[in-house]
Amino acid sequence: MLENVLLSGYTRKTGKGVYRSQLDTETGELKEPKLILELKDPTYLDVTNDLKMVAVAKSENGGGIVLYDVSNDEPKLLDQDFSEENSPSYIKLDKSNNLVFSAYFHLSKVTIHKITDDNKLQLLSTIDFEGSGPRPEQDQSKPHYSALTPDGKLIICDYGTDRIYLYDISDPSAPKQLTEYIAPAGYAPRHLVFHPSKPFIYVACELSSKVLVLKYDSENSFFNLVDEASAAKDEQKNTTAAIRITKDAKFLYVSTRGADTIATFAIEENGDRLKSLGTTKVKGKGPRDFEIDPSEKYVLVANQDSDNLTLFKRNPNKGILTIIQDNIGIPECVCVHFI
Repeated sequence: MLENVLLSGYTRKTGKGVYRSQLDTETGELKEPKLILELKDPTYLDVTNDLKMVAVAKSENGGGIVLYDVSNDEPKLLDQDFSEENSPSYIKLDKSNNLVFSAYFHLSKVTIHKITDDNKLQLLSTIDFEGSGPRPEQDQSKPHYSALTPDGKLIICDYGTDRIYLYDISDPSAPKQLTEYIAPAGYAPRHLVFHPSKPFIYVACELSSKVLVLKYDSENSFFNLVDEASAAKDEQKNTTAAIRITKDAKFLYVSTRGADTIATFAIEENGDRLKSLGTTKVKGKGPRDFEIDPSEKYVLVANQDSDNLTLFKRNPNKGILTIIQDNIGIPECVCVHFI
């Protein structure tokens, strides 16, 4: 079976924008990525069920988000909003309600757009944040993630203030804060994933190289820390990045730059504890993003600083990763998204 994957990243050096590749799940071969869209700094993207792509991007005069139809070989621009001073660091869809959440790391805010019936981006609301953290990198609020919880609330990771915020967005034009969780000082929560059937959240913390396990009380909008694990040693030299969970919730994977590894964890049956199964070198530098493919037989890693992709075969029973390709060239890639 052939799986399509979109790859994107920075355009500061030789990167051009958004690329497409295909993974043959029978042979384990990833085809050479081909440029499909020239776009400035599309460092994160998401795709609707009918193949409309939202992506962060920059223009000559500012930054923001774009909307493209990617159902054909040549993407078609539907709309764009470059009204901000800078682009977001993260973008995520609520596919059921056609909402777009954008986390502006450099501007201390999160925006909510709606994709209208005529494929336009309509700004509904903006959430502004304040504060800072103890580390030099945490000089201001820096939202790095914004997405839906399984029960339809908006959850936001603020790297700059060591906080995780929860909002009621039953009216997305008027978000209401429900609670905030304060992570250990200097941890810098970056990204998170949810257990597919139990009330637990797994949070990748960039500056501490830790993974937090939080119990989520959805009825009372409350987070409680129940476990903590290390994704890499020597946190001062490493920055943890992406985090992924398998559909069966048996394994959790976390990438760390500096160490240039993928950490593998077994998730205990009730979901509240992590057991480290070790780390695997990515044979590249700066593994900022990765994704488990839809068949869950493979893990594809984007190495930003060495301009290559690494493809791993995944053992579904033991969680072990084995490299099968590491010489796939692509410039400045920081986003992997199977469609």
